[in-house]
Amino acid sequence: MQTFLPYPSFQKSAEVLDFRRLGKQRSEALIILRAIKIGNDWSNHPATKMWEGYERALKLYHDTVIKEWIKRGYENNMDLFNVKTSVDYPPWLGDERLHDSHKSNLLRKNPDYYSQFNWEVPDDLDYFWPTKEDY
Repeated sequence: MQTFLPYPSFQKSAEVLDFRRLGKQRSEALIILRAIKIGNDWSNHPATKMWEGYERALKLYHDTVIKEWIKRGYENNMDLFNVKTSVDYPPWLGDERLHDSHKSNLLRKNPDYYSQFNWEVPDDLDYFWPTKEDY
């Protein structure tokens, strides 16, 4: 369970994801949104905890990955949230500890694909799971 953010920009993050991770992001964002809203087995997962209070931003992330999915020519059967009002972004967005941990894990998952971005991070970092209480 993860929402991959190698960059602070949702768009730039979506653009660099390989097709497997990009496709999964659409459903993983929904799983997290449901866990926050109604509670389920994922409610205490760190990926869920880090988005608590920032559901509108997560909906925007969801829409961004769907739009990138469609742009690449893949078929989409998921609805957009079409977030139209202002969004409160989480304070951890832009924290290099988060983005570097995501780059590292992406490199580990698919080194052939992600090495093209020349990220200067080791491929053995643990995930960094911040919450709003950390800021």
